[in-house]
Amino acid sequence: MSLPDDVISLLRDEAYLDLCRNALKDALERLVAEKQQVSETRPPFGILASKKQRDVFESSMQTVMDTEAAIEVRLGKLEAIENWLKAAIRERLRDYLRQVSENYRRSGKISESIKSWDRLLEHYGEQLLALARNIKNVSVSFAGAAGGVRSAFGDRAQAFAELRMGADSLDRTALQLESLTRSMALFAANSAYKDVQLAEISIKGVVGWVDNLALQHDRDALPAAQEMEADARAVVARKLNDYHASAAAALAAITVIEDQELESYWEVLKAHALAHYVQERDVDEVLNELNERYVVANLERRQRSMESQADPYGDER
Repeated sequence: MSLPDDVISLLRDEAYLDLCRNALKDALERLVAEKQQVSETRPPFGILASKKQRDVFESSMQTVMDTEAAIEVRLGKLEAIENWLKAAIRERLRDYLRQVSENYRRSGKISESIKSWDRLLEHYGEQLLALARNIKNVSVSFAGAAGGVRSAFGDRAQAFAELRMGADSLDRTALQLESLTRSMALFAANSAYKDVQLAEISIKGVVGWVDNLALQHDRDALPAAQEMEADARAVVARKLNDYHASAAAALAAITVIEDQELESYWEVLKAHALAHYVQERDVDEVLNELNERYVVANLERRQRSMESQADPYGDER
């Protein structure tokens, strides 16, 4: 797929900016040497020198200073154009690479798995809190419930039923999280993203734990239940943030890898643009043209946007 025309146009403008910058820097370097030469012509003895000598020196120095100021103004204009232009090129190249680059398409799939995993964590945390509450309800029967034997047995059966139901929902969510982790790893395998990882969730397979708990003697079941309840609450209080942080770190790592590919490709395009897209032109002509195209046009768009927001019915008049 060939580069879109608008991308080529942006790259051409960037190449012209590079030529302008090099020309201005060369002029500035020459001016430094010229300033030194003019300084060496300063008349000796200061005010004792003739008026003609002082006038010649001051005129020469003023010319150099004016030229230096003019170059600095041009460099300032160039920087303003470049800031906008580079942002535009980066955005368009990223869009283009998402269409043509296998790595970028791969990173999109990895990122979507990570984002889905991160979103599901909130549900996982809610289910952990529900698990902790259900465990606490079951623990009451282990410690000795009030009421008759029939009532106590009924309470325990109900509490265990709710605990197992919640554990089953939690396990399904844990399986979804692990499935997303495997999908991410599958997309990332044998690629630049192979080292991108997510934290492993610590509480899963809880249904088996509940079934085993129901078979234990109360004196053994109570400390086991209290330990699991504490673990569930600790994950919500502390580890859940770590899980979210691992997702954020994984997405950041993907962005770094994408940026490295983009910058590498951009460098190749820059060299090509300088070799094929530009010709010798006047610096002021180029800067004025690009300033109108980007900086001024961008300011006008912002102004129109502000006016439209201030008067949303203005276009209907």
